[in-house]
Amino acid sequence: MTSYVVTSAPPNPNGDLHLGHLSGPFLGADVLTRHLRQRGHDVHYVGYSDEHSCYVPRRAAEIGSTAYPTAKLFGDRMEETLSLGAMHHDWFTRPLTDSTHTEFVQRFFLELWESGALEVRELPVFRCAPCERYLYEAEVRGECQFCAEPSDGVYCEACGLPQDPAGLAAPRCTACWNAPETTTLRRIVFPLERWRERLQAYYADAQAAAEWRPRLISYLDGLFERTLPDTAISREADYGIPVPLPGWEGHVLDTWFSGIWGYAAGTARLAEANGDRSEWERLWTDPETRIVNFIGFDCSFSHAVLWPALLLAQGELTLPAQVVINEFYRLEGEKFSTSRGHAIWGGEFLRRVNADALRFHLCLTGPERAQNNFSMKEFADTLSTVLAGGLERWTDTVLDLLAQDFDSVVPDAWPADGPLGAERAALPGRIAAALGAQAFSPQRAADVLATVIERADADLRQLALLRAAGPREEYAGRLAAHVELLAAVAVTAAPLMPGWSAFLAGHLGLPVDLGTRMPVWDGVEGRLLAPGATLPAATPLFFHELS
Repeated sequence: MTSYVVTSAPPNPNGDLHLGHLSGPFLGADVLTRHLRQRGHDVHYVGYSDEHSCYVPRRAAEIGSTAYPTAKLFGDRMEETLSLGAMHHDWFTRPLTDSTHTEFVQRFFLELWESGALEVRELPVFRCAPCERYLYEAEVRGECQFCAEPSDGVYCEACGLPQDPAGLAAPRCTACWNAPETTTLRRIVFPLERWRERLQAYYADAQAAAEWRPRLISYLDGLFERTLPDTAISREADYGIPVPLPGWEGHVLDTWFSGIWGYAAGTARLAEANGDRSEWERLWTDPETRIVNFIGFDCSFSHAVLWPALLLAQGELTLPAQVVINEFYRLEGEKFSTSRGHAIWGGEFLRRVNADALRFHLCLTGPERAQNNFSMKEFADTLSTVLAGGLERWTDTVLDLLAQDFDSVVPDAWPADGPLGAERAALPGRIAAALGAQAFSPQRAADVLATVIERADADLRQLALLRAAGPREEYAGRLAAHVELLAAVAVTAAPLMPGWSAFLAGHLGLPVDLGTRMPVWDGVEGRLLAPGATLPAATPLFFHELS
């Protein structure tokens, strides 16, 4: 058994989560967590709401509110959406009402400060004279200094590169849309360049042990072709976690600095809820613990560069074993956009459709290695052909035939070398290879399952011919092969479709873990249904057309 800490990128509580959000870190982290637990590993899935982000007061101003109630409103909404999609964390910190987050951020800041890992610099910065404020990240909009795409003031969504503190071209204040002036500001910085060699050694070791996705590797290679930037971790503002040093009143710590400590804080709160808060430190200092971070590509700098370097500087906590990125998921060919209202909101959609159906479709079409597209037509096609018209029809037909012809008793015969034998034998290994942390790909797992479902459904015609005219022994063996393959699908599909899998596993009498509520993986390589086992009569399953 291996211990894992799995994290998903902290969302800004400035709106509900849309399908583009759900398709990436949240679904990926949930699927990995479920698969690892099925395999018997000790998994802690934690996250937090980025409530100190400057996107919160910006959104509050847009809706005529203030930051705290805005963070609560949308934080509650995001948690509800994750629950509707069966993607909720084991612990999800709400920093404005949980002092542990601030405690950890300030604690590790002071450790780094006292060790000499941080420096003070006078840096250029944008300042809006009409608004009388310095501009940072959400407060300024312009063009990326590297690729010229539209960008806010820190990380470019298109190329992922960090902007210099006053590096945006054609900047505008997002409150009044006037062009800001450039001045200077005393800030605390983390000099990344001094960690170059140790970062490169870390990447070599991590990528030798796990398959990091190609775009992240290319991004890192490109970044190391230039001098690594001195990264500002403080700024003057009235909203955020205060810099805990005398003489720095009115300055807050950047939320991009805070993130890695937020994950540690979430682990501590989960450990505390389980009865032993000190367990977090054992997990985070044990080199055998595998930490897996799920992010969108635009967060590559923070999660794959800045945070590992901060951990190296801190010197005691374990670095991530794997950083899993995803690309953007588009909606009907265009980028999901909260500001333009071009989005399908997760909470609204999940009240209309089956959560397992959406999860399966997002796994099947998710933007793992390239941008991909969500369309209602393709979702309806997945629902009608793979799920309702494939998996559900196959399940109902097999269980009905078993009830009609064998009194729901599993026949003795099971020709392992029959037409479905190879599918059954290969399925557990193929799913394990796709969903393991080393080369994680829910898209590949969904593809495997879709192919198995298609082939099994197509074989129903041969099953019907055997029933009508073939030898009863051959028909019994063929039907037994279908039932056994169906049981294997129920077990292996559980991380993607947990509700459906638990339902069918219970119906087939397969053991279901009471803690995870998922069918047990142990035994899936051998026969799952004993000959002579009696199954309940077939009952309707629950994939339906869109309402």
